[in-house]
Amino acid sequence: MMTAKNFFASESWRKFRELKLPRKNIIAGVCASLGNATPFAAWMWRALFCATTIAWGFGLITYIILWICVPNEDEEA
Repeated sequence: MMTAKNFFASESWRKFRELKLPRKNIIAGVCASLGNATPFAAWMWRALFCATTIAWGFGLITYIILWICVPNEDEEA
């Protein structure tokens, strides 16, 4: 059984915490950066954001929040 401590110490979570928006992107690069950090491809993230935007409306809000909060690739911490 995976505990919360093990989950947040895992390699997957480390990659997710280090999300960076790629310099070369179509709109904002949110789906591309999520595709690089997770085992899901960028097109799957795009489909998920589109589906949740059409169905419930919060996909677009989540996308915009990630666009604002995730730093660009070339920005220093």
